[in-house]
Amino acid sequence: MASTSISDASYNAMPRRRIAVYRLSRSALCLVALAVAALVFSGHSFAQNPDQESAEEIVANLCAGRIVIGVAKDGIVVATAENPIEPETRPPMVVPLSDERVAILLGAADWWLPSEHRELARIDNELPQLPPPSGLRRAPTLGGTSGEADAEASDIEQLAGRLHQRLTAIANHIHGNLNFAPNESLLVMVLVDYVQNYGAEVWVVQYPIEQEPEQGDFWQTTVLQPQYTQLWPPEKGQPRGLVEISYPPESAGANLSALVASGDPRITAALSASPGLRETSNSVLNGDIEKLSAVSVAAFLRESLRAVAHPGARMIEAEINKEQGIGWFIPPPEEAPRPGSEQARPSGAPSLRHPPGKPSGPGRF
Repeated sequence: MASTSISDASYNAMPRRRIAVYRLSRSALCLVALAVAALVFSGHSFAQNPDQESAEEIVANLCAGRIVIGVAKDGIVVATAENPIEPETRPPMVVPLSDERVAILLGAADWWLPSEHRELARIDNELPQLPPPSGLRRAPTLGGTSGEADAEASDIEQLAGRLHQRLTAIANHIHGNLNFAPNESLLVMVLVDYVQNYGAEVWVVQYPIEQEPEQGDFWQTTVLQPQYTQLWPPEKGQPRGLVEISYPPESAGANLSALVASGDPRITAALSASPGLRETSNSVLNGDIEKLSAVSVAAFLRESLRAVAHPGARMIEAEINKEQGIGWFIPPPEEAPRPGSEQARPSGAPSLRHPPGKPSGPGRF
């Protein structure tokens, strides 16, 4: 059974509410476009005005690796594994937004101004407390008319609008030609949550950019309106297995479901230690993941990802539990503060290791 991936996204898969959805080609949806960021941001200086030669540069450290999401009977498991494509790569970051929702960030989420020795933005730290957008532009919705109450901007659109506003401020510092193709994204946000009277859902929100030359090597960078794709629930009749997203995809190889189904020796050896893991693996491949416990799914994902991850790659594993909210199987990695980072962190921003209202305790939570 093949897993759901961003390139096989369902655009009309039981949308829980009317939301602006941009119908892109399969090639545009693939995250391969983001790989250019690893080459662009790390080694170029971008002048801040036409008369200022290389006086300022902006550097982005990338969140790169695999995201695997399993919707179990009593919770949603989110597992990420780092793909260290460059020295300062970070794993896809899991950010609690409420007791029922997490965001996972891919791409350029960690921004620095080296010449000023300060952090410009840490999207994973800022996201929970970004201010409301100054104006959310109305866009086409799935069905309905502008006069219908349920055609109003959804909570997902509001969150996407806040992040768009923040990325727009960052883009004001980018004045070099990034050579992005149309629909290439600066950042990708994956949203995973439970919605009352609806159930589990997974959305991908992409932030493409557009650049216009102004004078010489000076370019104006614009972050376009976010583009939405729903990955869970799948369309009627489609397999209900794992949801998988990788960045950059060309270096990730086959997705986890395909590796398990093909009998990859690394995964086979990892799962052979426990009959329970093998049984879970069979249920996942048979499309019965929603009959499994979140604890079983988490153990299967944890061992499988460790078996195929790069040596020393950092992992994060979280659960959105129907009764207990968000807890960690593997918490986000501790990071030593860098000079200039604390001044950029919003006052009172919650720790990723202790979501608001859910202090960590013994075991998973």
